[in-house]
Amino acid sequence: MSSRAVKRLLKERGYDELAESSAHIERRERELQAQEQAASDSEESTPPAKANMFDLLMGGDNDESDSDRSEAAIEVKPVAAVEGRRRTKGKKKGKGKKSATAGGEQTMEEFEAELAKLQEHLPEATAVAEDGRAEGGRGRGEALGVVLTEEQQRNRALLVADAKHLDAEAEIRRMFGSAAVKDKGRRVGAASLGKRLTLSHPKANWPAMRAQAGVEMRAADSEAERAGDPTGGSWFVMEHSGRFRSVQTEFLAAVMTHSADGVAAIAHHHPYHVDALLQLSEILKQTGGDFNEAGELVERALYAFEIGFAPRFSAVSGTGRLDFRYVESRTLYLALFRHMQFMARRGCWRTAFEVNKVLLSLDPVMDPYGALLTLDFHALKSRQYEYVGQFVRDWTWSSVDLPNWAYSRALAAFMEGSAAQSRELLVEAILEFPTVVPVLCSKANVGVDDVVLTHPYFQDEVVPDASALTHMQLVVQLFVERHTPLYRTPEVARWMQEGLLLALERIAVDAAPRSKHEAQKRLCTYVIPENISRHVLVADLETLKAGLPEDIRTAESFAFDPLPPRDDVNVYREIMGGERGGLMPGTFEIDGEVYGLEDFEGEGGEGLLQQMMNFLRVRVGGGAADVDDDPGTSSDEAAQ
Repeated sequence: MSSRAVKRLLKERGYDELAESSAHIERRERELQAQEQAASDSEESTPPAKANMFDLLMGGDNDESDSDRSEAAIEVKPVAAVEGRRRTKGKKKGKGKKSATAGGEQTMEEFEAELAKLQEHLPEATAVAEDGRAEGGRGRGEALGVVLTEEQQRNRALLVADAKHLDAEAEIRRMFGSAAVKDKGRRVGAASLGKRLTLSHPKANWPAMRAQAGVEMRAADSEAERAGDPTGGSWFVMEHSGRFRSVQTEFLAAVMTHSADGVAAIAHHHPYHVDALLQLSEILKQTGGDFNEAGELVERALYAFEIGFAPRFSAVSGTGRLDFRYVESRTLYLALFRHMQFMARRGCWRTAFEVNKVLLSLDPVMDPYGALLTLDFHALKSRQYEYVGQFVRDWTWSSVDLPNWAYSRALAAFMEGSAAQSRELLVEAILEFPTVVPVLCSKANVGVDDVVLTHPYFQDEVVPDASALTHMQLVVQLFVERHTPLYRTPEVARWMQEGLLLALERIAVDAAPRSKHEAQKRLCTYVIPENISRHVLVADLETLKAGLPEDIRTAESFAFDPLPPRDDVNVYREIMGGERGGLMPGTFEIDGEVYGLEDFEGEGGEGLLQQMMNFLRVRVGGGAADVDDDPGTSSDEAAQ
């Protein structure tokens, strides 16, 4: 079996880190072979036997001759080897292929045996019990060799993001050619910091990052892990450095006083302060500023996050989890959601789709930002029709019994050319979520008789409260607001009409299908889940915000941390005045005294602001550091 096939099988079975290790070993083998060939151009020598990558992974004992050959290859002068490789690049490439096949390949049986042997020696390997949960009470795949159940593998496969499709500029070049991308100069990487970037693509005009930005990731403590997690993922949390906390007090003071200039100043002097970047991006967007600049600020925040990722964390593997309870972690969720929005605004639908999967993978069970409410839409827009049907079939970590997935599955089948199957799926969607029909047909201008739209079956069974929306009404409105453009083409409109007629025939036979009754019973409630409320707050759907419950609309919340969870772990909240809901937005507490925004106006306001910042610095424990130690300091400030 070839090395490439081995790597593919390892990835399919959930051994991503082993796959990466095998890829590294394969590259090392090619380098050693090239060096030996360059050294032996003047004399004939017997080519070394191809090393077994599992022996290298296990650190097993090789025979003395293999060891001697490796040492001899390493002793070859690098410059000479590189020059020789450049002179005979094409020739050696052919030789490499020949020697690879001549050495013999592993059979599937040999591969299975080697894999079983390797698994026995993996550190902290976790066995899976009969009920599908890891033995020892751990439901997460912390260990390198964790064994995933079939269900976990199917779900995880739906979360794996394609790194090559996370580059928006590359997608634009594929669609419109290189001329469509504005050249901002050579891209700068993170090689000097030892990082491989996937979520962000730094530009040459960005401020240089001399060190990490003060947001760092660590593995979650065992006590903090939630019991019974079915995903088999590895959990992490973000942390702020002491210097970052000191700058954060200035940022919080600027936000509490509604000082846009203060936020802009922090982003200028600390160009990789993630909260300031996200807040400034939102200010630009809401004030009609440059949307491209606003999107670039979000990507710069993602860059700062990626530099601080833990070595074992992978944003694209589908197994990296991030504890949403911590305020430091929540900023990454928000940055991904904002980045997804800007990618969709630019028409980079495949990039938005891949970012959407990354966002869902951080906590696929709780889904704090309602990523399931947009994933189907981005899949359809990026023409990933097969993914929609596969997701509905295989996803079990949370409910997809929602209007958007029911209708999108039918539309995906129609776009794939399965006319009969798509009509049947559309009928099922209409019967389960009939209140979608009048709203969608009216908004998408689908030609349907008013008598049909006013049919009692398509109306709400609960008299709505004028001051709020039910759960059903909210998810229906979210679906219609986002998906309407997909139903405005003549072909889809005719397909919708045909499905509606078939649904009416079944309604005539059974006036109250069980599917509608079950959906109404489940979703006709004014108790809106917290993640859906948070989704509405950040989705720029102003018409729906007024329909949220009153306690959500009046809850303490800021743009950089919309609707914190009830089990919030926030060191800054404790500093600024206690528990959730204890203080109204725009108020804060200093030494037992509560101050409001009006206290900053007029004389004495500047002194009070400085007093608050000093107070917060003492409480947060992040005293001022030397400028050279501040990773978020700009070159201009450092020069002063």
